Amino acid sequence: MIKSIGLSSLFSLLSYVSLSQGHYDYQLRLEPVWSRVADVFGEAGSVESAEFSRDGKFIVSGTKYDNSVIMWRTSDGTEIWRQYAAQEIERVGWSADDKYVAACSEDFLVTVYSAASGEIILKLPHQNGIDGLTWSNTGSLVVSGEEEIKNKKGSKEAFIRVFEVPSGREIKAIDFGGTINELFFSADDRYLLATGHGGIKIYNTSDWSLLQTLEADTYMKFITGVFSPDSKYVFAGANDGHLYLWEWQSGKLLKKFSHTGKKVETVSWHPNGNYLLFAGHDPYIRVYRVEEVIAYKNDRIPLAHKVWAGDHAEYIDFNNDGSFLVSAHQNGLIKLWAWMGEDPSLNERRHKNVKVIQKEHMKSK
Repeated sequence: MIKSIGLSSLFSLLSYVSLSQGHYDYQLRLEPVWSRVADVFGEAGSVESAEFSRDGKFIVSGTKYDNSVIMWRTSDGTEIWRQYAAQEIERVGWSADDKYVAACSEDFLVTVYSAASGEIILKLPHQNGIDGLTWSNTGSLVVSGEEEIKNKKGSKEAFIRVFEVPSGREIKAIDFGGTINELFFSADDRYLLATGHGGIKIYNTSDWSLLQTLEADTYMKFITGVFSPDSKYVFAGANDGHLYLWEWQSGKLLKKFSHTGKKVETVSWHPNGNYLLFAGHDPYIRVYRVEEVIAYKNDRIPLAHKVWAGDHAEYIDFNNDGSFLVSAHQNGLIKLWAWMGEDPSLNERRHKNVKVIQKEHMKSK
């Protein structure tokens, strides 16, 4: 038997439901859109890298075991083209104008493809295996990072190499001193971040001089690192599970923390500057608010969000406006996620922008 309730109780219930729904509408979350098989070996395979085109319309992926480079359409996950390398692909990336994609592989090659057709445009031979790769945000520079070897003198060397595309001319080689796992340009291309074994180094791209070296208190293999959108900070992850946040120009370490104790494979900074993400040898993608990472003690930093991703992630990447995230996984899958933010004024501001554009269009007639 259902008991009747008074009007005041009913209004209280409706208010509660309304408030709860309102909170959910602006609750930070990653919502799954689609997943695709990028490495045909599945669980026995691994997708090492996946990255959005600059306009966000396409995603390119590179795999470790079936050695494939695949172009996908973002909107529906349709495969556009596929190419294969002789050895495993470690990293893929897009040129600033979206005309080219590059892939670095363990056969000592960086291969540049036409983004539209998959046609091979250029092959750039190296001395060793290559782990790191990035493109400049303007112009046409592609930069690679090699694995370390011992030279004839018995000391370690590993080179960052800077090339012009499509000419293929090598314009600079820099000895980093240890395996380079990730490379990242600042938004204005003034600085190059190199993350690798032993530390993190920042170079001035005007003359490729070393500006800063960031290190842990003990020798550390850094796996991944990025600049903040305003280029003031560096966020990095290491093989022992620790995450580091630096004010890089001063060298001040703002925070070191570990919430999983497992290898960090990939980090990302949301384009709006307010969130840090990481993933690795753990089936979750974790999200933190930057202000809370800085403000709280290590063991009290709250998670803004975490999402079950099904398997370890090797790489995550946002599109330029931060509305979507792509993740690359060890089970052979790439996954597309919709980013749902906490800003309740977002749609209102977008509608206002549309109205401004419409008014300007009407005036021009």
